[in-house]
Amino acid sequence: MLLRGMNRSCMLLLLAGCASDYEVVPEPVEVHPGDVTPCDFTRVEGTAFWAYDCNPVFTTTGEDWAGTIGSTAFAVTEVAGHPFYQLWYAGLPSSTSEGRYGLGYAVSPEGIGWEVYPDNPLLSEPSSSSAWDASNMDQLVAVWDDDTGQYVILYQGYNLDPFINTWGLGVLTSTDGRSWSRSSDQAAFDLTQSVGQVSSWCWPLGLSLRDGGGYTGYIAGQTGNVVSIEDIRCEVYTLEADDVSSWQPSTDRFLAAGSSGSWDDQGFGSIAVAELDGTDYLFYQGFGGWQQLDGYISSQDHFFGMATRTGSGWQKAGDPIPLNTTTEGDVGSVAAHTIGDRIHLWITDAYDGSEGVGYFLFDPIRAEEEDAR
Repeated sequence: MLLRGMNRSCMLLLLAGCASDYEVVPEPVEVHPGDVTPCDFTRVEGTAFWAYDCNPVFTTTGEDWAGTIGSTAFAVTEVAGHPFYQLWYAGLPSSTSEGRYGLGYAVSPEGIGWEVYPDNPLLSEPSSSSAWDASNMDQLVAVWDDDTGQYVILYQGYNLDPFINTWGLGVLTSTDGRSWSRSSDQAAFDLTQSVGQVSSWCWPLGLSLRDGGGYTGYIAGQTGNVVSIEDIRCEVYTLEADDVSSWQPSTDRFLAAGSSGSWDDQGFGSIAVAELDGTDYLFYQGFGGWQQLDGYISSQDHFFGMATRTGSGWQKAGDPIPLNTTTEGDVGSVAAHTIGDRIHLWITDAYDGSEGVGYFLFDPIRAEEEDAR
């Protein structure tokens, strides 16, 4: 929001009505983020991506309940033409804790400086150890639904008790982004059930609004027989819902894992879809390995990739894009939102041994202009 000629006293009285020495222009002003942020952005060589020079922009918060930040989810909404950034994160007291998780919240006016909500955690693990999601929640994806006036978060929940052993898709809803409720005491979708050619499901990958109302989610699914963990390939399928109470996956594969031996041949851990200048882009975390842990397996060797829509399908860029700044192979959640003439991305990654969120820009127009010089 651009405020021209407004004095400080009027700024405090905008909603009450104030003297006429200001003008509110409720349209975004197109500026390069590096011109107004504390640090600049440096182009990642050979790509159309720019990395914020002071990454990470969000790490551990100092909250006792969130010594370790896990999965993250972002939403960007507009207030009087100005983007307003929101971040939700799953936290654990330590990297090995299970069953003591919480959901945290932070906001930012520019996607860089984040203010943590003082009454975190917004939501904690269920009080009953027998709840289907008592052990943890992760793989968060979020969207604001203007039609129903609520935020929606999908997550993977599970209970590792060998006598319970549940694993499902959870749904959270909120009207203000702070007060959340579980839509049901049961999982919205059992990730162990087979549907058509898909023998089981891995985790939610992304979430967007559907034209005409409802939601289109993205979920990773496994086909074929599994003899060893190397046989598990978490490929992308869509997940449709008219409302938050009913989620139905498609059995038509949306995006395939890479060919055997490629860096993403085991599948996907997170995706984000955004449109820019008439072209659809898909940004994703792909992975190439598994590790056996206590009671479950976890993906490993995570890298960042991109695909563009060509006709009815997606064309991958090929090699992973080196947006990590420290350890290779630890890319986590990916969020992307089109703001003005570029796509803004927040990518969870390992920064010097701890989880953090990096801030990046995808700006193919600027890249073409620079390359043409």
